[in-house]
Order: sequence, then C-alpha cells, then structure tokens
Amino acid sequence: MSALWIRALGPLQVIADGVPVPVSSLSLRIVLECLALRANSVVAADFLAEVIWDGHPPARPGPQLQVYVANLRNLLEPNRRKGVASHRLASRPGGYLLAVEDDELDLLQFRAHLASGERAVEAGELAGGAVSLRQALDLFVCPAFPDLADVEVLAPDLEAVEEARLDAYQDLLDVELALGRHANVVGEVQRLVSQHPFRERLWASLVLALYRSDRQADALAACRAARKAFAAELGIDPGTRLRELEALVLRQDASIGPPVINDDRRARQRLDNVPAPLTPMVGRDTELGEICSLYRSEGCRLVTVTGAGGAGKTRLAVAAAARLGERMPDGAGWVNLSPLTHVEQVPGAITAALGLEAPAGQDPLKIASRFLHARRLLLVLDNFEHLVDAWPVVLELLTAAPELRILTTSRRRLGLRPEYEFELAPLELPPLDPPLPPLQLGEVPSMKLLLNRGRAVRPRFTVDEGNAAVLTRLCRRLDGLPLAIELAAAHLRRLNEHDLLADLEVSLVALRATFPDLPDRQQTLTATIEWSYQLLAAPERLLFCLLGVFANDPTTDAIDAVRGPVSAGAPSTEELLSALADHSLLRRYTDQAGSHRVSLLQSIREFARDRLALLPEEHEVRRRHAGHYLALAESLGPQLWGGGQMDAFRALHAEALDLRAALLWAAGPDGSAGLALRLVGDLWHYWELTGDVTEQQRIAVELVEATPDAAPQLRAPALSGAATLTWSLNQYDLAAHLHRQALEAFRETGNGSAAAWTTMCLAVQAAYSGDGNAAERLAAEVLSSPHASHRTRTSLLVLLSRMAFFAGEHERALELSRRCVELGRPLADRATLGVVLINLAESTEHIGEYDEAEKLLYEAADASLELGAYANLVAILESLAGVYAAQGRPEPAIRLLAAADAYRTDHGRPLDGEEGRLVDDITARVRAEAGPVRFGLAWTSGKALTLAQATEEVVPSRQDRVDGSGADVPGESGSLLPEGREVDPAPWS
Repeated sequence: MSALWIRALGPLQVIADGVPVPVSSLSLRIVLECLALRANSVVAADFLAEVIWDGHPPARPGPQLQVYVANLRNLLEPNRRKGVASHRLASRPGGYLLAVEDDELDLLQFRAHLASGERAVEAGELAGGAVSLRQALDLFVCPAFPDLADVEVLAPDLEAVEEARLDAYQDLLDVELALGRHANVVGEVQRLVSQHPFRERLWASLVLALYRSDRQADALAACRAARKAFAAELGIDPGTRLRELEALVLRQDASIGPPVINDDRRARQRLDNVPAPLTPMVGRDTELGEICSLYRSEGCRLVTVTGAGGAGKTRLAVAAAARLGERMPDGAGWVNLSPLTHVEQVPGAITAALGLEAPAGQDPLKIASRFLHARRLLLVLDNFEHLVDAWPVVLELLTAAPELRILTTSRRRLGLRPEYEFELAPLELPPLDPPLPPLQLGEVPSMKLLLNRGRAVRPRFTVDEGNAAVLTRLCRRLDGLPLAIELAAAHLRRLNEHDLLADLEVSLVALRATFPDLPDRQQTLTATIEWSYQLLAAPERLLFCLLGVFANDPTTDAIDAVRGPVSAGAPSTEELLSALADHSLLRRYTDQAGSHRVSLLQSIREFARDRLALLPEEHEVRRRHAGHYLALAESLGPQLWGGGQMDAFRALHAEALDLRAALLWAAGPDGSAGLALRLVGDLWHYWELTGDVTEQQRIAVELVEATPDAAPQLRAPALSGAATLTWSLNQYDLAAHLHRQALEAFRETGNGSAAAWTTMCLAVQAAYSGDGNAAERLAAEVLSSPHASHRTRTSLLVLLSRMAFFAGEHERALELSRRCVELGRPLADRATLGVVLINLAESTEHIGEYDEAEKLLYEAADASLELGAYANLVAILESLAGVYAAQGRPEPAIRLLAAADAYRTDHGRPLDGEEGRLVDDITARVRAEAGPVRFGLAWTSGKALTLAQATEEVVPSRQDRVDGSGADVPGESGSLLPEGREVDPAPWS
C-alpha cells in the first residue's frame, strides 16, 4: 500500500503513512484540491491565489500562499526531515506541482481504471472491461472536489471531471447491455436519466434495457418521454439513434434483442455440417454414451473410433457428433476424408469443411488453426485409415486450438500421445446355446439391425419360432458387422432366410480363404461384398467395376459416358443401377441441382476400384472418364465469365473431385497430355474463383514445361491459365515468363482477342511490380488494339483507375471508373461487376457524393452475394465502411470493418499496399470518433458476423430502396467499345 492516499472525488480525505490526516482549514483544502485537480502539472502561484481568494487576492499573496504550501507539505509528509526538499509538493518556477502516482490519488486511479476498462473492451474482454469501469465509478462519492464547487475559474475543470464520470457510466451501461445484463441495469439507468434528461445515450440505453427485459410498452414510453423532454426544454427533436431505436422497437426488430454473448466470449455463428443419417442407428446406444463420456474425462481431446470396415464407425460418429455438437458452444464440423488420395489434401479438406477459403499461396492448415484457435467445437475426421501419415495435421490443430475436440474414425489408431482409442466391436450377437425366445432375440443389436434392414425389402419380415435359429446363425455368420448384415439383408427380397443362410454358409467359407492377409473381420466384410458381387449378372458386375473410376458420387450421365457405347438389347444404365441398389451396393439420390446421383460406401467403393484395376479395359474407362469431365469443363468453363456463371460454378463445384481425378490421370504417365492441356485451359478460371490453386498450378506448370511442341491452339490457353495461377501464388517472375510465352502462342494462332487479354495481364503485373511506365505502355497497346474485348478493356481500365486513384489523380480515376462500369455491365459477370462498382464508389465518395457511392456499393454487394464471391464482398464492406465514416456514422462502419477483419484473419487474406493503408485510415478515423469503449463494443459485435450477416444488416433489400441501383451509371457511353463488336463471354472465345 502506498504511503499516501488522497480522496478528492468526494469529501476531501488524506491518509499519510497509514494515518488519517485532518485538513480542517478551508484554504488548505482549496489549495490541495486545486493541485489534485491538476496533479503532476505545474499550477501557477497566481492562479492559486485567484482560486483561494475567489478572484480578489491581496496585494502580496505570495507569503500567505507559501505558508499554505508549507503546511500542506507537513501534512502530506509528516516524517520528512528538516532541510530535505519535498518530493510531494514541489516548488517549480512560477508555481507548485503535486507529484502523485495512480494509486495515491483517486482522480488518477479513476483514469487508470477507465483506461484499463477501455483497453479490455477494445480487446473484446467485455466482462473484464465492465469490472474496471465499475471500479472507476465506485471512486466517486459526489460531489467531487466539493470545496471548489463555487470557484468560477475552475468550473471548466470540474465540468470535465463530471463529463468523464457520466461518459464512463454510459460506457459501463453499454458494456453491461452487450453482456446481456439488461435486467440488472434498468433501475440504474432510470435514475441516471432522471438526473441527466438531455443525454441521448442514456435514453437509448434505457430503451434497450426495457425492451430486452420484455417491457416493450415501457420502452416505447421511454422513446416518447425522450422526445417530449428534448422538444419542451431544448426545442429540438431527438437524434437519429433514438428515432431509429423507436422504429425498431415498434416493429420488434431482432437486431435490438438480447445479445448471444456469454461473459467475455464473443457470439459466433455455430458450425453444423454433420451429415444427416440415412438410416436409424441400431444397437449402438451404449457405445454412443461411452464415446460422449470420454470427452468429459480430464484432458481428453482426441478420440479415435477404430474397427473393421463396415463396423459402423461412421454411423456412430454421426450420432456422437450430433449429440456432442449440441453441447459445444461453436457446434460440430464434419470432414469426409474418403474421397482424398494424398496426405497433402487433408488441410484443404478441413478448411473447406469449416467454410473457409485457402487463398492462393496460403497454408490451409494455418488458416484452419487460426479459425479454430478461440473456438470450442468438435471436429470429426471420418475415414482416416488411408491417410494415416496426415497425423501431424491433427497434432497441429490440437496444439493451436486449446478448446478443440477431435473425433476420428479409422481402421487403426493414429498413434498420438493424446489419443484415446475406442475400439468399436461388431454388434452384439445372439447366443446359440441356450437360444433366446423371439421377443428377446429381436432386441439383440445385430438381430435388431437384420430385422430393420430386412423389413426394408420384405415389410412383414420378423423373427418367430420358425426362423429364430436360422436368423441367429445368420447374424453370427456375418460376425455382427453392420455393413455385412445390410448387404445380406438386401437379398431377402428374392431369397427366404433359410436359402440365404445356405448360400452364405457355402460362399463365405470359400471366399474368406481368398483373403488370408486381411484381419478376420475385414475378411468377413470383403467376402460378403465379394459374395454380393458374384450374385450379380455379368453386365451388373461390369457396371459395378466401372463405378470404381469415380472419385465422388457420379451422376447417371457421367456413368453413361464412362460405360460407353452398348450393344443393342443390352440393359440400360438405369436398369443396372436399380439392380445394384437392390443388392444394397449403392444408394441413389437427387442432389440440390436436380441431378440424379449414386453413392457408394467407402468399403464398397474400394472394392470396386480394386476390381476395376483387374479389367483389361481400365485404361479406356479412365480415358472415357476424363473425356466426360473435359466435355463438362468445355461446356461450363466459358459460362463462368457471364450471366450463367452461378449455375456453371455450382455445377463444376459439384464435380470438383472427379475433375481433379481426370486432370491427375491425364497429366500422368499413362494419360493424355493433350487432354490435360485442354482441362487446364478450360478450368483455370474456375480454380481461380475457388482460390484452391496450389496443386493445380504445380500440375499446369509442369505440363506446359513438358509439352513445348504441343499445338499452339492447345498450349496457349494452358499457358495463360498456368500464368494466372502462378501469379495468384505470388510467383511474379515465373508468371510473367509464362504470360509472355502465352502471348507468343496466341499470336501464332492469330487469336488477337486472347493476345490483348494476355497483354493486359502483363500490364497488371508491371504495375504491381512498380514499373508504372511499362504498365502504361502495355495499357496503351491494349486500348489501341481492335481485338481487345469488352472484358479485356474493362479489366485494363480497372487497373488504370486504381493507379490514378492512388496517385492522387482523382478526376481521372473517376472518369476511368465510370467507363469501367459502362463496359462492365454488359458482361453480366458478377465478379467483374463487383470490382468496377467498388472502384466507382470510392471515386464518387472522394468527391462527396456519399449517397451515390452507397447505392453503388449496395449493388456490388448484391452481385457478389449472389455469386458467393466473398473476396469481392469483403472489399465492398470495407468501402462501405469508408462511406459511413465520411457520413459521421461510426458504429455501422466499425461493425463492417470488424466483420471484414474477422473474415480476412480466418481466411488468411491480409490487406497490404495502398488498399491496406486506406482501410487503416478509415479504422483510425472511426476509432477516434467513437472513442475506445464504443469502438470496442461495435468491433466485438461486428467480429461475430459473417460477411453475409454483415451485408444483410446494412444493405437494404431491393424493394426497400428508393432508387434501384441497377440503372446504368452516367458516363461516356461507348467511348472504348468499337461499334459492332460482340461481348466476349471469355477472354479468347
């Protein structure tokens, strides 16, 4: 404890060396309080005289003032030796200085607590901030500096202290409301409003506290009372915030409801992508409870469910994720690893499942780690056994995210130190001796599953005295493996249980001998699949093998293409798929786009792949597979540049795994280099839009380097694609080298449009590298070309407008931006439209036309949301924040900036260069205007929003807009568009 304590925020109190020191003289109290009010600053002797003698000091006040100061020194330092200068009340030229630390004067302590609370709120630690702010206010025992109340010359100082107290109170109320403590503060804020009826923030807090306490009528009454107070006493209407709040209360808007915040944890969107179960889980209730209870054990963060293929690991994990996800604040995420073929794909699959993007050149594992760091959720990694070397990914995530829980399924454990293994045994088997009566037998888990799946094909199938023994032996013959039981039960459609058992008794014994290198239970499953396979007719078996070529769930059209021409009278693909479905070897479904697809369980898919490898026509099957997906790419790729881009993107995205498989085969040693070049040329823009380019870029570069003699018509688009992907990975020199090669190849083929596009790309690269002269020269070459398309000119003008904007040439930037929009609208390309509208909005804002800039950004947000182009959307929200800041609307600006910052952090998309400095300037502006607490609260709530939520919060619906923003922006129409030319859907169409 300090040797000195001075209380001035109430009746003056001094404690020196632990002993209360009375200050009975009014003059001494006035001098001490005046020095405390301006602690650690020199207070002029003349000013002190004015204060002590209330503006009428004696002719020579100095000697008397010195006496007062000497007496105060003795009070403050009772043990100071004679002749030793005072370090508490020091003489300075022209005046005196009271030297105190924060813990020695309540006014300084108030400011320290206040600063601590502001820092905590800015950091998102709301509960800690509330504590500090409350500690600051508890120091006041009003009135503060009571002996100075009538000193006119100190009125501004005292008003500043009172204003600081009220601001701190208002900040505290805002924090308490943000923490959901509305019921606790209603009385407090009512008292403050009665004492200070002209403070709008207090009225707003009262309205929110009442509304969130289910007192809507009282909240409306408070709005009207505020309006009456302002009108009657001040002759003005309440401000915008109170008027908006009244409207929100009237329509019971969800945005002013209680926040979903638990102490210092910020609200977040829960993750929930756990697949819905296709069939009920049978006989695993005990195991489900045991897995969930493991995570309640101290230190358990990783559980691996092990067991044979077909034991039901995935089905159990689905149930566990659903149950555990309800208890986790941030939900549960599901990652299906079965389609993956390489360990390197695992981080990308995790980021995709978490809803994150891995931008070009960014490590997806680091992106996922950053996202998970402060989250409490369950992450399920299903089918890990064929990627067991990816165990470092699991360890990295557990290390980076202390509240993360992971559940994996695998045929064997990962072998990590923090791992808890849960070995999933087969379903409980019914005893042979003594046999159970039918009623009890039907409750044994393996029998229960057999009856459940049997009734799917024979509705009245049941267990009775006549078949109890047969069904018991059937369950035991299948080792209680759920998948084996399901496959066998499918044959009850055509066989009775006695014949089914007879077939299995013979077949499984023989077939299991074929697989001596497999574990016992895996032998059972493989033999069961083999047995089902052998029961198929020859055309059915062939089609089943062909399904092994697909990396994911194929459409029936894709299956037809891989099947190839069939002879007259051969069964149709539809008939063959129905037969395979009847044998439970596949499931059929219709996806969200209306495409008919088939799905195989992982164990069955692996079996089909093994059988395909034994076929002499495997190479031809893979060629047909690649050819089908090339045709899809050739059909949909050009549509990514125009009005059909949304449907095209979704269609390609649904086939992403098989497009990748086609590329890997075509670019491989047994593939087709020509086909691979065509795939790269048609798909690079799709990869660019997804942001997932690392593997594709490597393949594309290796491919073009290995095929220098390929026909220029094939090589040129692939070179351009490889260059663009390389540029997105920040490999600038190689990108420019590839683009120059592409330019030569396009010129060789006489494709002037593509040559102009490639020249534009080189101009962008020159500008980005700081070579403005080269950029201007290349830009002039493009603009003078008769072959440059709408798209090329638009992209080039985007570059020139940004160069002009950041060079301070704002009139030119505005002109170029308007021309960009003229050219951009006819393209019907949402991604391009978003970019050109942002450019025009920022130039429009610069000349003070904020409403027009706002409308442009609303349109850009519509376009980007529709496409799902979030990289554009984040830039739109940052620009919109700039408009709000310029309009004096700091809080919505802060929320948008925070949502954008959270997206960039989670997705590894930091801003740099001129764009980054622009956003930093906007952030600094709104932070200064709002103050630290309001900034911190708005920032914390904004970081909890997804980009879509942030957009919906600020962008009015199209019907609500006074003036639709779809109309063309005025400009010099057609000035860069040669007459008679069509708009190209792609750079070199």
